[in-house]
Amino acid sequence: MGRYRSYGRLDDQTQSEGDRGFRGIDSYKENTSLEGGFVETSENMRLIGDLAETRKGIDFLAGAVTLTYSAASEEVFCSTTYSDPATSNEYVVVATKDKAILWNDANNSGIDIDYPGSEVVAVGDGATFVQALEKLILFRGSSKTPLEWDGNTSNDFVVKANGSPGSGRIQCPNTDYGVFFRNRLIIPQPADSVYSIIMSDLLDTDNYYAADSQFRINKGSADFLVGFYPYQEDQLIVFMRNSIHMINNIATTSAANTYEITRQHGCVARKSIAQSGPQTFFLSDNGVIVLSPGTDPAKGLGVAISKVSGETIPMSRQVQDQFDDVNYKYAHLACGVTFDNKYYLAVPTGSSTKPNKIFVYDLISSAWISVDDYPAMSGSLAFQVDDWVICSHGSNPTKRRLFACNPTGWYLLEQNTIDDSNRKIGSSSESNTTAIAGKLVTRAFTLGNQDVKRWRRGQLGVNTVNNDAFNIKVNTIDPDSSTTVLSHTASGTEEALLRFGTGRTRGYGCQVEINVTAGCPSFRHVNVEAIANGLNARREIA
Repeated sequence: MGRYRSYGRLDDQTQSEGDRGFRGIDSYKENTSLEGGFVETSENMRLIGDLAETRKGIDFLAGAVTLTYSAASEEVFCSTTYSDPATSNEYVVVATKDKAILWNDANNSGIDIDYPGSEVVAVGDGATFVQALEKLILFRGSSKTPLEWDGNTSNDFVVKANGSPGSGRIQCPNTDYGVFFRNRLIIPQPADSVYSIIMSDLLDTDNYYAADSQFRINKGSADFLVGFYPYQEDQLIVFMRNSIHMINNIATTSAANTYEITRQHGCVARKSIAQSGPQTFFLSDNGVIVLSPGTDPAKGLGVAISKVSGETIPMSRQVQDQFDDVNYKYAHLACGVTFDNKYYLAVPTGSSTKPNKIFVYDLISSAWISVDDYPAMSGSLAFQVDDWVICSHGSNPTKRRLFACNPTGWYLLEQNTIDDSNRKIGSSSESNTTAIAGKLVTRAFTLGNQDVKRWRRGQLGVNTVNNDAFNIKVNTIDPDSSTTVLSHTASGTEEALLRFGTGRTRGYGCQVEINVTAGCPSFRHVNVEAIANGLNARREIA
């Protein structure tokens, strides 16, 4: 008779859903409609090769090089990498009030290069370094003459305005930045810096001939120059506040020409500009934009870039909700760099007036993989990034590493597997350490339908070493709830499949939230199971 229903496992079908790996962040879409492998939140994590693991920590350069924000004479105003052509040694260089300091692994201490006489660097100078052949030039804004060092550690800086320009030429003007490209020093023209760029003579950074080496970009418009960046063999991308332009044939100024790339985007921050191969990244009012190569038959095959990739859609759209927290009043201080197949962009968020959070974009997977924050710096100041520096580090001189510079000194990123630290770079001392707080929130699993389910259990594939620790929360949607279901501390090296209950919670969707509290565990895959009456399909995951 049909009076009684059958009993047993077939009464309530258990279904599962999950992800075999983790590809990137997408917090723009609804969490219930994300593609497999995308997560809603990734903080202080790295999503590489489908694994999700806590980012590595930082070390601070202290000890022999003493740089403290409280001492005005030792505040760091700008930084760069200096490559010695004679020895191939690389140095991290920082500019303080009355001297520059060089550091590398070989000496493990600072080499002081003094400024001449009473010359100093101050907060309002907007100081920057540029290396031109063996020389290192320190620009100090429109009111101060540039300083120059010849690369000999026995010599100090000298005032640069000591050239003897020929007829119709001028000496190196006062300015706040420049680039050395195609054997020319390229700088904003101070007399018309809103629109103009001027280039030095070949192999001569002291002399400038305005008649054939000055370019006025978008003059007469409601626009102004933000910066410029070398591109390909003989091209210079010019970033205005509301438009982007190109100068071709930069090496032969008499044959040079300009054209407009786009007016749909402009650049907010000069230091946000960075390149990886043929792609150029920068921060606009709408988020991160990427310029990609494309030929224009009307301009000839020599024009390698003529359009913005995704003209109306920023590359940062997948994390737009987090970019909405950028403090655009101070966004001109944002700074970016490409390193190890990633684009790191430090921006001020919330009420911060300095770049305090780092967005990390993976160039291989073409996805945002983390939003990083760091503990307070030396002296309990909030962490900030004023410059990025890539320099040789470690026993292998060809291995280059990423440093973040700020007023207290410089930090070596992606260094420690267990913590952030103010320990001296290269030291094993465990003073002033902070556990890295990693956080990963998956997409919402729904089993492909709108029904309310009873979530029963889940599984998490994890790799750990001794003392790695994390907890797991189960977050349900409609009705909303959040329940901590497991706290785990590894007792040794493990490659495990952890099973956890869900508290028998109910909801239309279910997210798994992982919070790392110690160490650097990595996560391979995740799935959750639920009971939903009348559903017969079963979706398998790893």
